[in-house]
Amino acid sequence: MRILLVFFIGFLSFFYFSEILNRVVKGIRYSFLGLFFVLLGFLVSFWGQSMLTGGVNILTGLFLIGSGLGLIIHHLLSQRFILFERSEQEFVLKHANGFERFLEILPGSLTWLALTSPIWLSFTLPYAVAYLILIADVYWLLTAFRIAVLIIIGYRKMEWAKHQDWQKLLRKDFPKEWEKYYQLILIPTYKEALYILKPTFNAIANCSYPKNKILIAVGFEERDDPEKIRETKEYLKKIERKIGGVFTTIHPYGLEGEVAGQGSNKNWMIKHILPQLQKAGIQIEDVFVTTLDADFVIHQQFLAGALYKYLSLPGSVRDKRTFTGVFLYHNNYWQTPTPMRLMATGTSFWQMAEMVGSDKYMNYSSMSISLKALLDIGLWIPDKVNDDNGFYWKAYFHFNGDYRVVPHFLPISGDAVQDVTLFKTFQNQYLQIKRWAYGVEHIPFIVKQYFTKEIDFWDKTDRVLFKIWGDLKWGFLAIFVTFGSLLISFVNPSFKTSVLSVNLPIVSSWILTITFFGLFGTIYVHEKVVPKRPADWSLFKRIWSYAQWLLLPLILITISSLPAIDAQTSLMFGKKLEFRVTNKARLLEKV
Repeated sequence: MRILLVFFIGFLSFFYFSEILNRVVKGIRYSFLGLFFVLLGFLVSFWGQSMLTGGVNILTGLFLIGSGLGLIIHHLLSQRFILFERSEQEFVLKHANGFERFLEILPGSLTWLALTSPIWLSFTLPYAVAYLILIADVYWLLTAFRIAVLIIIGYRKMEWAKHQDWQKLLRKDFPKEWEKYYQLILIPTYKEALYILKPTFNAIANCSYPKNKILIAVGFEERDDPEKIRETKEYLKKIERKIGGVFTTIHPYGLEGEVAGQGSNKNWMIKHILPQLQKAGIQIEDVFVTTLDADFVIHQQFLAGALYKYLSLPGSVRDKRTFTGVFLYHNNYWQTPTPMRLMATGTSFWQMAEMVGSDKYMNYSSMSISLKALLDIGLWIPDKVNDDNGFYWKAYFHFNGDYRVVPHFLPISGDAVQDVTLFKTFQNQYLQIKRWAYGVEHIPFIVKQYFTKEIDFWDKTDRVLFKIWGDLKWGFLAIFVTFGSLLISFVNPSFKTSVLSVNLPIVSSWILTITFFGLFGTIYVHEKVVPKRPADWSLFKRIWSYAQWLLLPLILITISSLPAIDAQTSLMFGKKLEFRVTNKARLLEKV
């Protein structure tokens, strides 16, 4: 453990020292000093035992290697080259495809390196593995209590937002601005039946915002069921009489440069709706866009609240922001199997905690943005599966780092995963998580923009590391914490005789047990927000609905972690993922 500690102390201290050096002395190539430190570190490690006895030469050498790497990596990230700028840039451009492929391999390789570390590292450094497991346990503990606190704060913010009359506040605080805005709601749909879509349309039509200023756009896919498209269009004629207008588009399948999915469909919708808006005399600057999944049912004040949040920001800032509500999956909550309920609640509350506690919250499923800003950014990335994550990074780099997602905390209710059979339900849940985890596909784009855009060094570095760490811990952390300690003694039997071997499972167990108490915040908010349990439920079902949290560790290891590993491994081996719509079935409503 001392070896790793000394290495990281050297790395981090000289990484931060490089920043000070870079600000004080401009133009210095301190990477040469870093290279010297690395070489000196290897010399001291292998041939310094005559001068530094008792293993001190190893510790000194690793400190020097860590220090040198800190200097070199900081120089690479901040100056965009290591030693010779022109030749390195030419090399990268010449091998651009190879570097992109390397960056696709990177997330999966890091995950598998971390997952297998209790095996390969235990041969030589079993104590280091044990301490790493304890550090991971403590991280898990702190994260659990942090999330619990943030969920409670987020719940209170949501309750406060729900009880405000945002339409009245618009009239009061922005009397000369708000009336010009049309609300354009984009709803891409593929395979969702009309009984799924009806509540979405009705919730929009029943919003508090003036009806003549509400425009619904529904984007069908060419490969969808023609009868479903016909039925939906017929129903939209009824909705059109209540609001300002309805637009429909049909997105062709197999267009060059596209992945069939929500991103490319929304691009098609915007491009074909623009001429119709202009024909109706509606200016681009007067349109506020909200994107919704086909099953999303919005709060009555949602549109007014989102616009209020937009107008409350300075004019120089508001078009560099997107706005989002709180995601709750309650449309069919008590119909779904227990694991799907836990995944729905976990996803919902994780998003809520990130909205409250992080300035790096990324777009997810729904957003509101001015049409002008949306066109300025260039719409969604058309050839990627994970359109929300891609849009965040595209907007972040487009605005040179001055981009944020701003929550207004008004709720959206969606569908928890449910299909017509239990097996298909589990299959859909797995594939949905895999698609979400496939956001790693944007790593090559992110790294390329990182090295080409003039953005504050610490801001972009912080966000990129946040992204990489988020993807990494999604795949490995739950499995590492659960099974890591079991592998050390199996791989290295000599570790069994140590005191640490005896204490590790005891200490780890206590930490994880205390961690479980962090769930009480989640359970408290869960009971406050979920729909009432069905009146016809048996006593056993009611008791189990309270005891369901006991399954959470198993869910984290299986339904959460395994799809993430699968997604990263697929990208690592060059197996591109196609957009797959999660089938939606509310079994108690379907005719």
